Amino acid sequence: MRPSHLLIALAVAFPALACASPPIGSNSVVPSCISLVGSSGGVAAAAGQFTVVVRDLANNPLVGAVVTIELLSCPDLDICADQLDPAAVVDCANKHVNKLSDGAGTATFTVLGGSNGAGNAVTLLNGGRVYVNGTLIGSPTVSAFDLDGHSGVGANDLSAWLTDFGSGNSFGRSDYDCSNSVGANDLSLWLTAFGSGTMTQSCATSCP
Repeated sequence: MRPSHLLIALAVAFPALACASPPIGSNSVVPSCISLVGSSGGVAAAAGQFTVVVRDLANNPLVGAVVTIELLSCPDLDICADQLDPAAVVDCANKHVNKLSDGAGTATFTVLGGSNGAGNAVTLLNGGRVYVNGTLIGSPTVSAFDLDGHSGVGANDLSAWLTDFGSGNSFGRSDYDCSNSVGANDLSLWLTAFGSGTMTQSCATSCP
């Protein structure tokens, strides 16, 4: 479904969306960085959970707004076609994951996805986009623990991270601690994710 059609469909289903005040980025809350995660036993890893809070000019929460996480500007990152979340709507063609904000103006995501292996990193910092009802409200850096996109989080992903680190570039996919660089603390966070056993599975099908 095209983004505009999705927005219209959701607005019809939730009339408050059609007459809502526009979102104001300075009043809203968007994480400075987010992480794509894997799953285990059909359960998304909790380490990837984050929340977007959307408010209008008067600082009122926007209820029933379409909150979109977009990775179209991140060619080295993929999202899973199945997000294991019945409340999430995936638009593969545009690399979107969409949810509706609740009564407090919040939408909580755990985005499943990964990357494309060692030597293939291209996206630097702030590659993600967060939209509310089509209005841009944030540009987080997007990392991924499953750096090769296969067989969950494992040794090949460590090799990819080491390649990113050795390049001297601040590739967003390997910056897990939001420090705007790739370093020892990111490696520690990757090792924690690996040791947790919560990311043993990659996407069954990735969005093209």
